[in-house]
Amino acid sequence: MARTPARALTAPFAAVVLLVAACAGNDSGASAPAPVLAGGEIQLVDAPASSAGLTGDGRVGDATPAATTKPSDAAEPPAAAAPAADAPAPAKWVQLSTNKASIGETVTDVTGFTLYRFAGDSAEPPTSKCAGECVKNWPPVLIQAGGRVFVDGMKTDDIGAIRRPDGGVQVTIGGWPAYRFAGDTVPGDLTGQGADNAWFAFAPDGKAIDSLIATTVVKAAPPDRTGTLAATKSKDGPIVVDDDGATIYRFDKDDTDPPASKCTGACAAMWQPVVASNGGKVKLDGIDADRVWWLSRRDGTKQVTLDGSPLYRNVADKSTGTIIASAAAQGWTPAR
Repeated sequence: MARTPARALTAPFAAVVLLVAACAGNDSGASAPAPVLAGGEIQLVDAPASSAGLTGDGRVGDATPAATTKPSDAAEPPAAAAPAADAPAPAKWVQLSTNKASIGETVTDVTGFTLYRFAGDSAEPPTSKCAGECVKNWPPVLIQAGGRVFVDGMKTDDIGAIRRPDGGVQVTIGGWPAYRFAGDTVPGDLTGQGADNAWFAFAPDGKAIDSLIATTVVKAAPPDRTGTLAATKSKDGPIVVDDDGATIYRFDKDDTDPPASKCTGACAAMWQPVVASNGGKVKLDGIDADRVWWLSRRDGTKQVTLDGSPLYRNVADKSTGTIIASAAAQGWTPAR
């Protein structure tokens, strides 16, 4: 599969961004400060998207709280042309988070997918040279003009945006345009790392992680301790969520009779076993009690099972109310 850019792009102009600091100690139910549009390409919010009551992954159709009225002196963002046919549709909002991966601390989107930078691009001035066939394999992180970028665990000073020649607004980190890799199917995947010796995962400061081997010892992710399992509906179908609203998954390679987990090694570093936080008991909402049981793990914890399937949460996925459909390619499907 070709991963090299098809043609060079002209240098886009630098965008102005507005930082909106989140209230410290945001209590449950307290609303995040409303960003003010200031004629720039994006609005920066120093908080996760959940602080603004947002669910999903920012795609059109996600639940969004009512918009606040823009001040009378706020300039409208320049109109964006439709993105190239092979580029993804721009999101209404984007979240940038960090993830502890085997190669070091990486940057992900809200659903936990690794973000990459291209050595053929430029940070001074910020310029993308990935177009045409390139964007099929390396979709740019696009956002609607004036959209909010939620910054979770990173410095907002490092985040910006550029206009691509097709009119799309692309998020930058440390001046470098950000991309996903189409070959990554599960949150936390790093299959694009080192591709063509030009594509590397972002470090939180915008630098490239150029290591191709693990720099840290792979350890099992800590358990996802939850007091509740609830059945709910997402825009992509029914799901089961934990206390945080995170989607819970089952693994096709596991045994169900009797229940046994086959997720070990690198798998266990990316997928947290769901365990009951209340002395082995879990409250059920919309789920029949006779469907739920548990299995004893070697570390002494009790992993919750549903219809015999051990349950897991992806450690990199920070979204709520989403289904990572591409994870099915590796045997991961949402619990229902």
